[in-house]
Amino acid sequence: MTTHDRQRERLQRTIEWARRIEAHLADVRDAHLGEVHFRPSSTAISIIGLRPDRPQRGKSTITNIVGLAANFEREYAEHCVACDHTRETPEKRLQSFLLAGACRNRRHIRDLQLDEQEAPLLFVTDELSLPVENGEIVCDILALHGDLPAAIELKPARQMKRLVEQVTDYAALVDEHADLFGELYSVILGRRVELHAPCERWIVWPHPVRNARHPREAELAALGVRVVGYAEIEEGFEFKIGRAVDG
Repeated sequence: MTTHDRQRERLQRTIEWARRIEAHLADVRDAHLGEVHFRPSSTAISIIGLRPDRPQRGKSTITNIVGLAANFEREYAEHCVACDHTRETPEKRLQSFLLAGACRNRRHIRDLQLDEQEAPLLFVTDELSLPVENGEIVCDILALHGDLPAAIELKPARQMKRLVEQVTDYAALVDEHADLFGELYSVILGRRVELHAPCERWIVWPHPVRNARHPREAELAALGVRVVGYAEIEEGFEFKIGRAVDG
């Protein structure tokens, strides 16, 4: 089987697990908006807590979705609340902050919107892994920006060359398999989604937001990458949104 075929098989199986989430866990999710996220993969699902004091803590490889729905309060308390607390990375805190806000706002990632005139940026899923020639590639957040897919990387360090390569490689896979990504988006968003190319590329990394412009914004824009700077504050995070770029 070619790598291309393995990618398509992985996506098809992920779509089926996403369908099961929507069939059995949508009511549970709606009752706990901003507290929990159910992440589909190709073999199972994960329950991911979004609490600021337990960011991204949860349980993976869950195949009994009906059982999870019936015993959700116990599972959530054990794996997302009462779990051992360890010092979490800025990346995990940032990811939970953005996802919790999106879940409370009908999937709108308002924290990354430049203004109200811009097309809505909708959270679709996260940590979706796909096989590549030399291993696996993962996207931190997959979103829908208007009718364009968006691959968003969250990093606590400015490793520009590696980040640009990573987000560019993943965006290329989204364009290559636009039909299946469109089906995945449709299942999760609950409406027909036809994706257009090219997939947008975003990098979210540290930057003092009081500065007018990120010093690498123009350089990244020339590469087709939109940059967002963030700073961690007591209440969570604040952001400096870079201008949109041409694909």
